[in-house]
Amino acid sequence: MLSVAAGLTYLPSTYTARTRILTLPNEPGTIVLQGGGDHTLSNMTKASYTTYARPARLETLASQVFNTWNSDVPITKIILDSSFFSGPTYSPHWFASDRTNGYISHITALQVDSDRANGDQTSTAYSGVRSRDPVLRTGTLFKQSLKGLARSAVLVKGKTPRGAVELTSVSSQPITTWMAHATSISDNTETEFIARHAARAAGLKPTFDSIEPMVKNMLQNLNIDSSKLVMKDASGLAQANRVTAKMITDLMVKVASGDPILSPLESYLPVAGVGPGSMVSRFTGRNAIARKFVRGKTGFIPGLYSLAGTINAQDGSRLAYAIFAHSADGKRVSGATRGALDTVATRFFTCGSRLGI
Repeated sequence: MLSVAAGLTYLPSTYTARTRILTLPNEPGTIVLQGGGDHTLSNMTKASYTTYARPARLETLASQVFNTWNSDVPITKIILDSSFFSGPTYSPHWFASDRTNGYISHITALQVDSDRANGDQTSTAYSGVRSRDPVLRTGTLFKQSLKGLARSAVLVKGKTPRGAVELTSVSSQPITTWMAHATSISDNTETEFIARHAARAAGLKPTFDSIEPMVKNMLQNLNIDSSKLVMKDASGLAQANRVTAKMITDLMVKVASGDPILSPLESYLPVAGVGPGSMVSRFTGRNAIARKFVRGKTGFIPGLYSLAGTINAQDGSRLAYAIFAHSADGKRVSGATRGALDTVATRFFTCGSRLGI
């Protein structure tokens, strides 16, 4: 939630990411595929279903090249420019298995379908496994989409040369679409991309190292104590991250109180027992009484479960909350902990304004 709040703080709601094709007047057979930080750029055809609504398509770029290119001049080189982001692409605080298990991709400014091996959710062969090199994979797919026009083209990673001229481009959905989706289903790659764009807008480098100072600056401006905050990434996968329940609750108070910048975050939060999102199957049994009244962002890394958001309580009052459960004193939290978090939130719902009295 901190990363999405930073996105709301530093980026206009209409902000989009643009993927461009450029040509070099002095090199007629060379084109540049320049990433603008759009993880939703899709290699899927329109008949397929990607988890991202209304994405820009790689095939659209290829079609536009076909429509404007002189077929007598073959494309012999495709420069792959992912320099919109900088620094390491994979955090040293992440497990290697986070990539192969499909939790996160390398954070590169040029990739398709968040680098899922098969992002088509209509396919029985769907796979969330991510590659070691999203940039080269995207270049390979783009070359294939150009067919005979680029049959012999070589793929070269590099920055866009000076004097390059834009041939065509495609734009992503508005950044607020990313924020809503990332919050709803806990999309780690998407959250990292939001933070990179927010960092650039805040005047910082689009790197892992910029995330913590960016968020601390936001919290300072909100008069929220961030002295104990440690953010090694934006998605929350890093085990070295440190955040307090009070910090998140204070942020949610701002959200629930109608802060003009942060208030949209509440609408992004999944609703207990209502789809879509990570809360659709939560709050069962005795906790079902709080369904539809509790909004919350779910969280999990090995050894920690969390739930934070807002509650429209039974007595009509409005509550902000954050609940963390972590392994300690030789005791381990497990998947069953989710039910315990739901029970605590349900107690908040029934207590309402009497909470703490």
